[in-house]
Amino acid sequence: MIPLYLFTIAFTILLTKIHHKVRNLRKVILTALLLVFALVLPGYLFPWYTIAEPSGAYKVGTHSYEVVDHTRDERWSNIEQSRRIMVQLWYPTEDVNNTSKAPYHEHPSLFMKEFAESNGIPGFLLQSFAKQKTPAYKEADLLDRDQPYPLIFFSHGLGSNRSQNQFQVIELASHGYIVVGIDHTYYSPGTVFPDGTKPGLANIEFSESGEIMDPYIFEWSEDARSVLNWLEQVAEGDIDLQQEQFIGQIDLRKVGYFGHSFGGATASHTLAVDDRFRSGINMDGFPYGKADELGVEQPFLTLMSDTERVANYIDDKEYLEDYYQKVEKISGKENVISLEGALHLDFSDFPLLSPITSWVGMTGRMQHKKINKMTLEFFHETLQ
Repeated sequence: MIPLYLFTIAFTILLTKIHHKVRNLRKVILTALLLVFALVLPGYLFPWYTIAEPSGAYKVGTHSYEVVDHTRDERWSNIEQSRRIMVQLWYPTEDVNNTSKAPYHEHPSLFMKEFAESNGIPGFLLQSFAKQKTPAYKEADLLDRDQPYPLIFFSHGLGSNRSQNQFQVIELASHGYIVVGIDHTYYSPGTVFPDGTKPGLANIEFSESGEIMDPYIFEWSEDARSVLNWLEQVAEGDIDLQQEQFIGQIDLRKVGYFGHSFGGATASHTLAVDDRFRSGINMDGFPYGKADELGVEQPFLTLMSDTERVANYIDDKEYLEDYYQKVEKISGKENVISLEGALHLDFSDFPLLSPITSWVGMTGRMQHKKINKMTLEFFHETLQ
């Protein structure tokens, strides 16, 4: 927007010089007002700082790492290699004097490009959002304490990435959790490995059919289990990496998992197949995978969009009935909660992109407060 600002300033100076020669003062005033409007409007529609400060007692640090699982082959690569996964940790910190605020996304230009290609949204609309600073501090030291921290996993939705729920992960970290967000490689726009490799996006076939979607869920679930295996090694000091500060600081008896959309379905399936995960939350994701068949014994919460609003958007009643039956089977009817007024993307940072999102019915900030409250209460109850 800098060229726009410079143009506005230059044009205003020009108007000042010539207004004495213009007899129609009303035209000058109208032109000036239009220029002011042009200057203010972009900043209003696409604000630069939208992630709220967390409410917890701790400041929040963040650090990204690469996880390589040598027991798994990469199905999407053109060359033979092991599965590589980028993860980002958010955690309590104290000393932030020599650190800076972390960016919303570490590679915003690539993220905007790949997100636009996969979702059909012009990348420039994401510029202020993707480049903003967050309330987390980049590579700040973990706050060392006698009692280890509970660990919570986060998985994004299809076409998104580990950054998409910072309203939530930063809030959780400020209340004493270590949160690990996973970029599911080849599904996540903007992924870059430390050696500079940009894996890009796979050509994913989308369908409402479980036969097509379930294999993706299985792969994402394996990603989560690979990352937990890695964190077990980190916590015990078994690997020589840059994570010494986490040795003895992760409580592996208290591991939760939440996700949005496809990531929420991944959480439910993962709890069904791996009891190391002690509780989980599915935020508005159709439960692909086998969680409804295998059963989830651990406490599991399903948060859904407003059922009445969803019924107005989706005409496929059979699909909705199947959805409701499966989530009730997974969570138990008492743990399936519909958020009044909420739409699907209200469970992510997307409503913070612009006030325009409220024009299509999103109520993000209001929903985020409710979501954070319920998320904290649930994990406090099941992991503390």
